[in-house]
Amino acid sequence: MNYELQDRIPPRISLIAAFIIHASVEIPFFIFPVILLLVGSDLFQESSSIGWLGLGTIGTVGTLSAALPSPFFGKLADNHRRGVMMTFSLILATIGTIIIGFWGHYFLIMLCGVTFLGLGVSLYHPPGLSWVTTAYEDPVTHTFSPKYNQVLALHGIGGGLGASLGPISVYFLLGPFNWQELYLFWTIPLVITTIVFWLFVGRFEPKNHRLVIEEKAEFVNNGKELIKKNIQSSHIVLIIIFAFMIAMSLNRGMIYFILSPFLSEVKGIEVTEAALFIGVSTLIGSAGQLLGGYFGDMYGEDVVLSFGAFFTVGILLIIYIVDSIPILFLAFIFHGIVNAIFWPSTNSLVAKNSRYKGQAFGLVMLIANLVGALGPILVGIIRVLEPGSYLPIFLFASLFSFLALLFLLYLRKIIAR
Repeated sequence: MNYELQDRIPPRISLIAAFIIHASVEIPFFIFPVILLLVGSDLFQESSSIGWLGLGTIGTVGTLSAALPSPFFGKLADNHRRGVMMTFSLILATIGTIIIGFWGHYFLIMLCGVTFLGLGVSLYHPPGLSWVTTAYEDPVTHTFSPKYNQVLALHGIGGGLGASLGPISVYFLLGPFNWQELYLFWTIPLVITTIVFWLFVGRFEPKNHRLVIEEKAEFVNNGKELIKKNIQSSHIVLIIIFAFMIAMSLNRGMIYFILSPFLSEVKGIEVTEAALFIGVSTLIGSAGQLLGGYFGDMYGEDVVLSFGAFFTVGILLIIYIVDSIPILFLAFIFHGIVNAIFWPSTNSLVAKNSRYKGQAFGLVMLIANLVGALGPILVGIIRVLEPGSYLPIFLFASLFSFLALLFLLYLRKIIAR
């Protein structure tokens, strides 16, 4: 089976390039959650209540900017050069780091900088996921690589790497640099990645990759019978997956936003150590992408997703109750693994049930980030209503995990038919 969709770019090169860009745009985006208390002390010195609402607003705006444009970017990804879009995602992330680095001590400017970081993430995902999934799909028969989930897992690890390198850099660089200079530090690798990707990979993509697919399909039996026979278009599966994502995005949005202050205020861990704690556990936990890809190919995506939703609740309980640092660190690692397990199977189900992948992944990112954006603002509201307790946050997050599990149980019935 020939999986070389891009005429001039081998699938393996496509995957490596997407891996690096995925990591690059995620790094600055995931710094803010672990330096919440530092940013709050600079921007909101007069009131802790206003501070939490302000920080929640920044987190929500950043997530919304990563969500709202996704369907539009997905439509562009189905009709235009994805390499150009991926290059511009790096440029937007670079602009965000520069704005925060120089002027982030002003609330409105910080909002603007975080918005650019979110836009960089948003502009990457639809074309990036489409770039990878189509590289490992036969353009004529629409059959998939037998290691399709594992390919998506490798791509997802790039995002996990970025999500962990951001917090880890806080531990090692916060001291020599202040938190604004930390963002400026990441400007340099972003600029280098942008130039290298465009010069050696991105500019070689065909001007209209979708037209290339359709021409190849037309060449064999006019493409119509093969497309109808092989491409899946199960709307009910997509609806269930989107419902599942809504529940889990609320879970992730709330929990990830409060992990750093929770460790600092409840467990007595310094901010920089909490950042390292989260970063290292996320980095190790990103191995869950490989596990999710392997078991997704072996047992089916629905089984993997059900497993993850079930164990999320138990892990959150351990994190809230346990005070032992080694056990807590182990729980954070498992939390990272379980969260990483979701993505290969989720993206695989979406790709297999969608003809226009860019638009489908645009909708995926819209749901994940738009709903996830409610997490920080919900945390801010709960902290104002219950300033002395993190328990309501963990209870709400656990409830959303149970709801996600119910959606998956229904999905398994649908797939079994």
